[in-house]
Amino acid sequence: MIDSATFEEMRKQLESRVKPSRYAHSMGVSRTAAHLARIYGADENAAAVAGLLHDWDKALSFKELKRIAKKHGLASKAVRKQMPGVLHALTAPYSLRKAFPELSDEILHAISLHTCGAKDMSDLDKIVFIADLIEPGRSFSDVQSLRDAAGKVSLDELFFMAYASTLVYLIGAGLPVHPDSLDVWNALVERRGVDGAGDAVVKGAESRGLQRTHAASPDEAGGSSSVNTNCACGSTCPTPSVDGLASELAARIVAGRNASHLPRKIVIE
Repeated sequence: MIDSATFEEMRKQLESRVKPSRYAHSMGVSRTAAHLARIYGADENAAAVAGLLHDWDKALSFKELKRIAKKHGLASKAVRKQMPGVLHALTAPYSLRKAFPELSDEILHAISLHTCGAKDMSDLDKIVFIADLIEPGRSFSDVQSLRDAAGKVSLDELFFMAYASTLVYLIGAGLPVHPDSLDVWNALVERRGVDGAGDAVVKGAESRGLQRTHAASPDEAGGSSSVNTNCACGSTCPTPSVDGLASELAARIVAGRNASHLPRKIVIE
């Protein structure tokens, strides 16, 4: 339990450490995480603290983040080079343990997972991940649908929706996806059921400007492919069924293929 005086000291140190925009975001995540914890019966104090400090190491340069990550074996060389934006989550527990020894392992663990997640996550882990995505300062296309779902669906379902939205964003923007994120996604799909997972991906894709032409049949949920003539590259290419969409397109990006080779439409034949 972090008392109010300690929380205030953490807040002041954060404010002096990061840019004003980052500080505002962190305060938004703290409040949102506490709100979600209240809804889902988790530790509000831990959620507020983890939300406040989740971007603590955003103050560090990519060079310093890479150095710390390499020193502690936190990320592969490929991740350090191609995805330095995720490193602050991995290094923060080391920095925060020194700055605030009173922080619990649970809080530090939640902070470490707020970018890429993991196959097995606690309620606190999920809450911080979601809060980072839906805090009031966020304005991406489907953020309101995620906010509206809080309290109406289970925490697991809300996390699933948030994770799907994140993957759709990365894929649509042609950005690299952390290799572990594909494992996390596949584990979530297995737990939830393939049909429901596909619906989440399609809804996220549609909200970001991609189009689904018609509903997938039960057979299509098994992973079959069709021919897509709406590819940005101008040629025909295989279109994965909806349940395999995120993993297939993310794999293309991770493999280093041209990001233009992404479908303009999600076509389910």
